[in-house]
Amino acid sequence: MDIKWLEDFVALSKARNLFQAAEARNVTHPAFGRRIKALEDWAGVPLVERGHQVSTLNAAGRSMLAAAIDVLDILRETRQGLQKPEQERVRRIAIASGKTLAHSVLPGLMARVQQGMQPFQLKVVTTTLNFGIDMLADGEVDFLLCHAHEPLYAQIDNPNYRFRRVGADKLVAVSAPLAPGSRHPRHAVPKLASDPAVPFLAYADSMSLGRILRDRLRGLCVPARLQTMYESDLADALHAMARQGFGLAWLPHTLVESDLRAGALVRADSARNDIHMEIRLYQSVDNAKPLARQVWSRIEAYAAR
Repeated sequence: MDIKWLEDFVALSKARNLFQAAEARNVTHPAFGRRIKALEDWAGVPLVERGHQVSTLNAAGRSMLAAAIDVLDILRETRQGLQKPEQERVRRIAIASGKTLAHSVLPGLMARVQQGMQPFQLKVVTTTLNFGIDMLADGEVDFLLCHAHEPLYAQIDNPNYRFRRVGADKLVAVSAPLAPGSRHPRHAVPKLASDPAVPFLAYADSMSLGRILRDRLRGLCVPARLQTMYESDLADALHAMARQGFGLAWLPHTLVESDLRAGALVRADSARNDIHMEIRLYQSVDNAKPLARQVWSRIEAYAAR
């Protein structure tokens, strides 16, 4: 594969004429034709329908064109990034975060951190807890934002990592009301083995909220009476299903607070059984990036308040 073949192919797609495309690429028509043929040989299939005046891409050619444009864009952006001054390249912070925290907690946290600092680029990777831990361990991100509680996560709760509490929330058992305006839940938390089965809206196993809920569920209800009807790796999706009356869910209070006030959702269990959680920001102690250390000092000052 030669990058020139891809550039020639994109030029041909625009000109739709071998002679005009060759002229645009500043090569002779025979040389241009050989490079298009070389690309077809590499692909193993014809890519161009050649006519006397017009050359058009066939179905395979259109697929190759989409890939060629993507590859050329990636290479161009990479080259531009490599040519930037070193200080510009390092002024970026990457954070792995759960999807819910990425829009509920992270914006406010970063707004406070960036006050008085020189601007820097923030890259947020929304992912599951397990992948987020792996990304932090592999140095792919500078920080991990997640929900946490006891028992802690052995992979990152050790001397190689440090964390600061940057917020708090709680999981609240909620359901649609039994009837409009009612304070009684359509789906209550089952407390006895004789209680009827309750449709349950579950977190995917990979989510930190799911792990926290599973650790506490046996002390809150009879898990065998929970019949999983829906599972998602997005708390917002469970929230929407709960509002429509599909089942019982344990959702972050910050997510359902307004619904509880408006009566769109009601508590399905006593408030004393809410599951309290910390919101933590983790960092590897070996992270030597100056900007990451500066951000961490801001986090520590914020957490101290």
